[in-house]
Amino acid sequence: MVSGKALRPLSDFLHDLYRLQDPAEVLQTADRYASRLAPCDLAVPALTDRPSGSVVLEGVSRDYLESYRRHAGEDLSRLAHLQQRHRGAVRLSEFVSRRELERTAIWNEVMRPHRIRHVMTMCLLENARIVAVLKLIRSGFGRDFSIAERDVLALAAPHVRQAYANAEAIAGLTQEARRLPEVADRLPIGVLIAKDSGQVVYQNRVAEAWCARFFGGPARRGPAVSPGLPEPLRRLLRPLRAQATFVGPDGSALTARAARLGRRGELLVVLEEERRASVAHDRLSAREREVLRWVAEGKTNPEIGVILGISPRTVQTHLEHVYGKLGVVSRAQAVAELAKIQSRSEVPF
Repeated sequence: MVSGKALRPLSDFLHDLYRLQDPAEVLQTADRYASRLAPCDLAVPALTDRPSGSVVLEGVSRDYLESYRRHAGEDLSRLAHLQQRHRGAVRLSEFVSRRELERTAIWNEVMRPHRIRHVMTMCLLENARIVAVLKLIRSGFGRDFSIAERDVLALAAPHVRQAYANAEAIAGLTQEARRLPEVADRLPIGVLIAKDSGQVVYQNRVAEAWCARFFGGPARRGPAVSPGLPEPLRRLLRPLRAQATFVGPDGSALTARAARLGRRGELLVVLEEERRASVAHDRLSAREREVLRWVAEGKTNPEIGVILGISPRTVQTHLEHVYGKLGVVSRAQAVAELAKIQSRSEVPF
């Protein structure tokens, strides 16, 4: 049974655990609080690889590590956590009596030389591949860990594992979020995220280019007091309209669609261009059309240069002209635009 005295630090422990977003910090916090909830002379994280059975210890001397590895198979408190069903924390004395322990090799070659008297382990992490435990060690001739100390750690153990899983999930989402600009810049559409005030939170390169072409200037990021959306798009948001179409100087049309993102006062604006095939066709030179056709065939700049008898650098220059005329920013988007033109144009490309 957990005593009232232990409830406050346990409550603080769990409160801090669930605020963490870094898996390493979860384990460090568990190490720190476990030592407070069950005072000890040494806390040693131990990681067991399930398939091989190999063990890694942290924060111990090389001599201790080598001797422990030779007898890790006799560490009953650690082995208890490898079972299918186990408690979150166990004391070594629950598995072996003092008399039996003193007849084992792990006692005579590991514990006694390093003055280890009592051991309790707390399970921090477990999955099909690994099991991580925290070994709490008391040396000399002090008292054994109490049942109350074991119970409070057993109560905290599943929360540690859940907090670790949460932190891993958040770390994964954070990593994916960092890839968002890279992915969004490959889209053949414009993407803007803005606040109700018109402040731009995010935009990809396509959105920036189209805003410049259709509205005379790109959307700008900045403080809330300085809205960055072009005025025509700001009018789309006040009040929120699901869709609006804007006509460009060359007769092409830009469709803007808006939707609210949750309750944070942010809006998603998606821009798509509808370009007349004949206009796009007429704006490209014969050489630019040739270059774009070979790009669509999957040829590289050096390969196109050999086919057309020009340098790879000249090929790239033609491509940049194509990007500007088609309102795109990458080879993939140019090829996608070519496919749309071919599907709607009666003029061979």
